[in-house]
Parts: sequence; C-alpha cells; structure tokens
Amino acid sequence: MSGDQAASRPADPEAEEVRRAKARDAVTWSAWFDRYHPSLYRYAYARLGRQAEAEDVAAQVFVEALKGIDSFSYRGRPVLAWLYRIARNLVVDQIRRNARHQNAWDRLVFPSESDPAAEQAVEALALREAMNHLTGGQREVIILRYFLSLSTREVAALLGKNEVAVFSLQARALTALRRHLAPEKRS
Repeated sequence: MSGDQAASRPADPEAEEVRRAKARDAVTWSAWFDRYHPSLYRYAYARLGRQAEAEDVAAQVFVEALKGIDSFSYRGRPVLAWLYRIARNLVVDQIRRNARHQNAWDRLVFPSESDPAAEQAVEALALREAMNHLTGGQREVIILRYFLSLSTREVAALLGKNEVAVFSLQARALTALRRHLAPEKRS
C-alpha cells in the first residue's frame, strides 16, 4: 500500500470521537447521549425493574463518564463497552442501596385477580426470580442479548470475551432459565 492510500484511509471514527469528548466537545457528548442512553436505560431497567431508578442510572452514566474521560484510554473497543461498565457499577451500587433500605417484599406489587395484566406480571416476576439464579456473567449475556437485542459479536465486544464464550454463557443461561421456569412435573 502506498503512502497516499494509507493517508486517504479514514482514521478510526470512534478514536476521533474520544479525542473530541476529552476536549469536552458538547456535540460529541450530545451524540453519545442520543446514541447510547436508550441501551443503557434498557440495561438498567432490566437489572433494577424500576423505571425511575433506571432513568437515574442511565443519566448518571454520562455524569461519571464526563468525570472519568481524561483517564479513559481508547484501545479499539467500543465506547459503549466503557459506558456499559460504568452502568454495571452504578446498577450494583443501586442494588446495594435498595437492599439496605428495604426488603424484597416491599418491592413486590401484587396485581388483583381482575387485572388483565396479572398473568403477565406473574410471568415477569417468575422471570426475574429465575434470573437471580444465573451467574453474573450469564445474567449479563441474557440482558444484553434479549433485553437490549445486541448480537453475539456486540456482546462479546462489550464484555471483552470471544463469541464462543458468549454463546456458551448464553446456552448455559437459557438451560438454567428453562429449568427454573418449567412447571414442576408431579406424579
């Protein structure tokens, strides 16, 4: 490849965005917010189950990112992986705060029998309970794949794993979920 061809090849656009973000470019930060906030919100909501808490966490991710952008080193991994790591830490902190302030029964909302959404609520509660039986890695893969609709390749990039490892975690998680959600067979 000649020098002219190498010079005409565009630089990594994400590396350029990181450079602009470090310079506190408002347009870049606004674009990141528009691009990544929906995924970060869905992740937080899937983990926390409460809209207000998920909104707070998703917004706080950008506050923390702005505080930490100077120490962030772009190494070719998606910026979303960094933001996701911040979100995961904030979610864990929120779960710990919730555990200190209330017990699990306080968070449950029991629908009335006449409520048409009662069956859906019970199924959602069963899924949430089954998700608690997964390992942390399995839970992350299920949330990223099925709640955020990311591809296996995208999940692998976000988690810093290869696609085979993500597929394996996903397969084990689905098996565990089926086991926990399957109705007990009684003789």
